[in-house]
Amino acid sequence: MSSHIDQENIIENFDWSQFSLEQLKLLQSKISKEIDVKRKELFLANPANISLVHYYKASLGQVFPYRLRTSLSEYQNCVFGISLGNKNFVERERLKACIKWIDENFKACLVLVTDSIYRLTIEIREELKDDKARLKALDKGEEFIRDRRLLFEQYSESCCFEFRLASEIEKQWDFKSYYEELQGLYRKNESFQSLVNSFAQKYLNKGKLVEPDIVDEIGQKHLAITYLLEESALCACLTKEGWSVFVYPGSIKTFEEISEGLHPEVPSPLQQMIWVSLRLKQKTKRQ
Repeated sequence: MSSHIDQENIIENFDWSQFSLEQLKLLQSKISKEIDVKRKELFLANPANISLVHYYKASLGQVFPYRLRTSLSEYQNCVFGISLGNKNFVERERLKACIKWIDENFKACLVLVTDSIYRLTIEIREELKDDKARLKALDKGEEFIRDRRLLFEQYSESCCFEFRLASEIEKQWDFKSYYEELQGLYRKNESFQSLVNSFAQKYLNKGKLVEPDIVDEIGQKHLAITYLLEESALCACLTKEGWSVFVYPGSIKTFEEISEGLHPEVPSPLQQMIWVSLRLKQKTKRQ
């Protein structure tokens, strides 16, 4: 106690006039810093004042073909595929992490909103049919752009993001041509057929709530196969336009194998596709 009083007396009785203005300002700066440190210590000493914030950090997972991993920085443009309904695009923090990574690594990015093929997911999950499913899917695509455009603008500093709907691309003549070519390949090529069937099964296993009967199962498998073939035709159209790098949070074995050159029978533009898989890791920070 006496030591504390002595310190106060010294401060009160000290002749501060002996210091120049510059010296006093320097002392003031140092004292202010110490005050900030003490305030922070007192704040953190009270657990009620500490809140934890969860966020995601995106990092490079894998590149296909693998030989391009070290030279990926040479590519300036990319396609960012949006799978409507997928948690990586629904959850704001996950999507923000992807946007920030793309902004740091590319100069231009085409955001592909796969609205038209989302109708197939709706048909399977919600049992809506044909026009009703398509209409809802197109609405969801427009909703995504409307709700998330600002997020892209907020976290893009050096990359220019451009939105494009799958429903627009499927109107192009080459989309139909590539789709028919992929259908023929699926019927005739066992290796490609096995790859597509594997995707279809994995696709159907996601979020399965009830076991379908045999008729439904056949119909659902057809929809899942259609989903992949249409998505592949979309990729072929964009690759032909010069968008060769595709960025996606997670793994899609089909496109990884195609990019690695394991299925050389696919349409020629797809043979030029580069697939970049991002890894998302949840982190925590104090706020």
